[in-house]
Amino acid sequence: MQRLIRFQHESFIKFIYASVMVKEQIPKKLLEDIATFKYRHMVWAMADAQKAGIKFDMDFKTEEIKKIQTKSEEDLLEVLINDLEENIRSYEEIKTPSTDRFKNDDEYFLSQLKKLDLEAKITAFNQTKELPGVNLQENAKAALVFFLMEETFKEYELITIYSYLKVHSNEADANSAFTDLAYDSIYHLRRFAELACQMGVLTLPRPIPHEKYENIGIVEFLKENIEEEIDAEKQCLILAEKIGNEELSNFLLFISRQEVYHAELLQRALNAVKDK
Repeated sequence: MQRLIRFQHESFIKFIYASVMVKEQIPKKLLEDIATFKYRHMVWAMADAQKAGIKFDMDFKTEEIKKIQTKSEEDLLEVLINDLEENIRSYEEIKTPSTDRFKNDDEYFLSQLKKLDLEAKITAFNQTKELPGVNLQENAKAALVFFLMEETFKEYELITIYSYLKVHSNEADANSAFTDLAYDSIYHLRRFAELACQMGVLTLPRPIPHEKYENIGIVEFLKENIEEEIDAEKQCLILAEKIGNEELSNFLLFISRQEVYHAELLQRALNAVKDK
């Protein structure tokens, strides 16, 4: 089961990052759809392991994720096709209702991937640190680059932790909050990563230390993350004022309001856990 979870986890990472790396909208949408399904596959595999009493972690192989650091979309597409083909082969090792569903989903998406014709260059890692069509002062540009690099990893980390907590939660209100938080973090990750790609500063995630999600004091974790969300709201407001671009400022203000909502969701989860 650990291998199955890792495969789904790695696929989710590859597809969500690949979806912001390609430039055409139709392939981008397909890769976003596949990332959504691979996230669901990962959570279902985690839930199956939890129900069976099988301990698992959220590790992944960094060398697998680095495969998407290609110079062309054509090479990226080959990596993604190989990924789904390897997933499909792996389902023969574990035959469950879940893997039957995974196989059906992956075979369909594989057929769609093979129809794509991608030729553009990948510019997500070229370190230009320029946002196309937007003229930013150097201090605003540096602040935005730092923000994107920090927040992209943070959102990936939150997706992973909230997903792990979700499948280990028996409280309906807490479970609902963790689900909403994970999906909001997926949205934030995609938006931050899109901007990072445009500026050529996309960074790939690294595995999260086990102590960040295994056997944690859930009450203390939730309290700390409420404070972090409040701090994140303040950071977004500061950057929105500093950035000097109306469209980016509006986006950051939108994100700042999301952080307030996240603090409310975490408080709801905290209340559910404390009342247990």
